[in-house]
Amino acid sequence: MKRKILASVLILTLVTSLLLVGCGQKKEEGSGSGSTGERTKITALLKGTESTEQYLVFNYLLKNFCDEKGLDYEIELVNDMQDYFTKLQMYINSNTLPDIYGCPNGTLSQACLDIDALVDVGAELERNGYAEKMNGAVKDFLTDVNDGNLYLFPQGLYCEYFMYRTDIFEEAGIKDTPTTWEEFQEACQKIADIGEIPVVVGGSDAWQLMRYLSFSPWRVTGAEFIQDYQAGTDSFAENEAAKYSVNLLADLGTKGYFEPGFASVDYTSACNLFYGGTGAIFYSGSGNIDLADEMYKEGKLGFFPVPDTEGMENMDTNVPIHAGFAEGFNKGTYDETMQEFFDYMCENFSDACYTQAKIFSPFNEELPDGLPQLYYDTQPMFADAKTAWTSWDDKLNSDTLTKIVDAQQNLAQGNITPDKFIENCDALVEK
Repeated sequence: MKRKILASVLILTLVTSLLLVGCGQKKEEGSGSGSTGERTKITALLKGTESTEQYLVFNYLLKNFCDEKGLDYEIELVNDMQDYFTKLQMYINSNTLPDIYGCPNGTLSQACLDIDALVDVGAELERNGYAEKMNGAVKDFLTDVNDGNLYLFPQGLYCEYFMYRTDIFEEAGIKDTPTTWEEFQEACQKIADIGEIPVVVGGSDAWQLMRYLSFSPWRVTGAEFIQDYQAGTDSFAENEAAKYSVNLLADLGTKGYFEPGFASVDYTSACNLFYGGTGAIFYSGSGNIDLADEMYKEGKLGFFPVPDTEGMENMDTNVPIHAGFAEGFNKGTYDETMQEFFDYMCENFSDACYTQAKIFSPFNEELPDGLPQLYYDTQPMFADAKTAWTSWDDKLNSDTLTKIVDAQQNLAQGNITPDKFIENCDALVEK
């Protein structure tokens, strides 16, 4: 097995050469990527390094499958996100995509569909009996918005929820975890009254404050608000759930519920603060189970899902779920061997997720023994989830996102009022 780890300079050099070669370029004979010879190798392009989850899962699966079949395999790794997108676009432009490739659901997956380079994964899951096993929210996250088909396979199942310090809740007299945002703020005030920091947040990372800005619209409208906002058919001023979220973020920031200096604290530092013993509540999730494991086993930590917006109809799903950096299968090279690998992958994917990458499997299958207890205790929150998380930071165009990020910082710090935030942000999109 070979691995290629490409630096930015090599990618930039290859852009020109690949584009000059164009669609007439042939892949290595026998690789199964457009050649007519017998397949000898499976090729893959993945984002990350040898320690990232996507690589750990697919290297394990490809190695075992190829050893069994007497095949070679090659995984090309590109770590930097922008470099990866550049590399993927090169392969799309020259129609020389590998057999398997990491691909986010959006403009790049659409570009792959435009050249007919994506296998209908949904149809394949129906064929091999795994469609009904896939978590509904994961399926929703990857479903194509144009035709409703499933063209991408999930990297895993990633879920988010709030962790809290049980000793601080007990000292503050909080007997039950908050189920509404009103109860959340009441708990924050009780915690502040005993001199503890209610909520730790990585305020310098755009997505952290944006979560609080998007929780209420997501629970009430799913993806609808942010899609309509982008299209200019809805606004913060007109959408009650979105307006609620603006006031929520303003209250959490200006009432002193976030840690001092939160606007300059990044997410990694926020993790270190909370799991190091500072603060009562932290928005976390399955990606931090290893950090939480010891304190949770000792009874020092608990968890709860995203609260309801009181006075509004909230959807049943209350745990944000996404599928990570998904994978596409090249339709042009999807031969009998690749279909065999697809079936092998489905049969062994859960094992790879839990034993190699330490992430939840996208399939609703019984958890193996020996995992940290948080896996078993949190899974019931989302096992029957149907609606995926909708993150604004990958839906908004870059200019709008940058301006909303600046505005949310000022809102949480009390530099602008909720009304001014709404006025400024609604002016960013054309009606």
